[in-house]
Amino acid sequence: MKKLETLSLQDKLMNKIYAYYQTIWREKWKEGIEKEWLANFKIGDEDLINKEKINMLYLLSKFMYFGNDELRHLLFCLFRDLYKYPIIAKIRKNNGDTTENSFICKQFNIELSKTRFLGVGNPSESGVHMLYYFRQESKLSKEFFINASDIFTTSKITEKLPNESCRTYLKSEIKNKEITRYIFIDDFCGSGSQVSLYLNDIVENMRFENPSLEINYLMLFGTEYGINQVRNANIFSSVEAVFSIDDTFKAFSDNSRYYKTIPDLLIEKIFSKVAALKYGTSISPTPLGYKDGQLLLALFHNTPDNSLPIFWSEHDNWKPIFKRYNKIY
Repeated sequence: MKKLETLSLQDKLMNKIYAYYQTIWREKWKEGIEKEWLANFKIGDEDLINKEKINMLYLLSKFMYFGNDELRHLLFCLFRDLYKYPIIAKIRKNNGDTTENSFICKQFNIELSKTRFLGVGNPSESGVHMLYYFRQESKLSKEFFINASDIFTTSKITEKLPNESCRTYLKSEIKNKEITRYIFIDDFCGSGSQVSLYLNDIVENMRFENPSLEINYLMLFGTEYGINQVRNANIFSSVEAVFSIDDTFKAFSDNSRYYKTIPDLLIEKIFSKVAALKYGTSISPTPLGYKDGQLLLALFHNTPDNSLPIFWSEHDNWKPIFKRYNKIY
């Protein structure tokens, strides 16, 4: 009997990637996209290029992509696990660990009525974009959602000074005094810098007007570093993520989960890092991702710049496989 030919490592990796495109990556499928991307690696002799391609394919085979269905489910989990369940647990604790469902539901609805949900950033950005799907998955009325500009109301104040002249100025205050809880929702927190950029002043003003407000920052994905940066700012009552990304998710970290076991001696972490730097340097000012993110992560609506640029950059004719849509400020 003729012995079956063993597939090469590259063929095995390609088969795995094709399987992803038929299932969880199906929304990103474009004919020949994987070949266009692989053709980016072309600097050096044939042996070097072939080894680079195999190692880059290996990283691609570990890439995490969350499509529309997966993001919707995560948004449902955010509402249930990070918002609803903690409130219910507190209701039960404050009422002798009651299990009376009708009482719990009534009290939860009271708490919900005093809550407003907001996105992070301006209306064109992803944090706000997520609210549309969040509202659908949590089955909430649109009355529970506001823009940051809706938090405050501004009135003109005219004061008479001791010298009989008048001083006129604008005063801002919390618009709806019945609201006691504000929930800011984001899709991804990498370094935490965007939260400071968008929310520090707003939250500080809210705290100045009403120190007892509960103001939470909840996200779908967050690196441990970014989450800790936001927590250490001490402006939020709670900072939580559905999916927390620790150091093992950094492609080339000392404890990278992607190199715990490898399928072949051709796969080398140090070699892969050198290749990622070699090409990444020519296509991005942050060759291993923003703030050295080193992530292998893309979402349905965009790819975070904390991911390796070799996957998302479109600079200087580089063909991305998980294209990133950069913000224009």
